[in-house]
Amino acid sequence: MTGAREQTLKVALWLVPMVFAAGGFWALTHSNTEALSEDVAHARAAIEAHEDLRAHPVTEQRLETIVTEQRAVRSEQARQGENIAAICQATGASCR
Repeated sequence: MTGAREQTLKVALWLVPMVFAAGGFWALTHSNTEALSEDVAHARAAIEAHEDLRAHPVTEQRLETIVTEQRAVRSEQARQGENIAAICQATGASCR
């Protein structure tokens, strides 16, 4: 009878830590899954909000500044072209 009792004790000593380990592993994966699901949901919401923007506010301001400066440069070039044409016409020079 002591042999059977020793075998039962050995099985119990092996089985108890395995049951606790399996339960701990399940709890760990379950809690990580929930946390990961929440993180993914927050990331998706942030991406959607970012995609809805026409441009990043700072980038949009810089682009607006660049467009304004380009318009000023084009206006200046047109004025200079008119001045050169007037000079060429007044002097009779062949300007190209």
